[in-house]
Amino acid sequence: MEKLSRLRLAVRNRLIACIVLFSVTGLLLWAKTDSFSVFENSIIAGILLTWLAIRRPLERFRAAYKYTFVMRALESQFTDVVYKSRTGISRKTIADTQMMDLGTSFHSEDYIRARYGDILFEQSDVLIQQSAGKSTVTIFQGRWMIFDFNKHFRTNFQIVQKGFPNAKHRRFFGTENSLFKKISMESEAFNEEFRVYAQNEHDAFYVITPAFMERLQNLAARNKGKLLFCFVRNRLHIAIHDGKDSFEPGSVFEPIDAQKAIRMACSEMGVVTRFINELSLDNDLFLPTE
Repeated sequence: MEKLSRLRLAVRNRLIACIVLFSVTGLLLWAKTDSFSVFENSIIAGILLTWLAIRRPLERFRAAYKYTFVMRALESQFTDVVYKSRTGISRKTIADTQMMDLGTSFHSEDYIRARYGDILFEQSDVLIQQSAGKSTVTIFQGRWMIFDFNKHFRTNFQIVQKGFPNAKHRRFFGTENSLFKKISMESEAFNEEFRVYAQNEHDAFYVITPAFMERLQNLAARNKGKLLFCFVRNRLHIAIHDGKDSFEPGSVFEPIDAQKAIRMACSEMGVVTRFINELSLDNDLFLPTE
């Protein structure tokens, strides 16, 4: 904690010094030139220089914060924990689902692999952006989770909540059996909120039972972001587009509250346990291989 406090203070003090320095410089230039545009440009330059000045100490502080508190939270809830704050689920792993457009820029961090009961999972924060000229649009920001199973299902399918911005479900090449088709479920309320695309209608109906649809609707109601479920090669990928970045420390201007930090990290991981418990992922959910 003492080392962590020193790192926080180093970032805070450097940030204050930069703010004071560049604000005074901008005001002096404005007074001397009587030009607001000069003042405005000096502030913009000051913001960029401030970021360069605090970037490395801030990275060290963030890494130390996460190692201190996130690992404690993870080990209190899961077994076989692996946590890497600066890396995440790879672009290739998500691309291989063929169910997500990946834009022109991809960033992932806060990689976690652990076991909850009998369920092995991975998760990380993912940011996907699309750039065109000087414009950059965020097309996905949130949590990507992957769950492994002992059971198997024969074909792939996707469930996407309305409003999820970046799902990809069409296939223009391949055999007829590999093509994804939109199917309607028996529940009109479910069809109003979700779209289902499957390679095999019978397999999708086997998994997406009335009880399962109700569970998905419950999860959608309890999560602020929009949801994407990809059942691909015996793994379930769940994406939550909520614009959040997990496990970030609070303001560098406030002292660190260790108990609060651990509670927040545990709360973040409550999303994983909620999905596992709500979807009963340890039950016999999938089709046999025969």
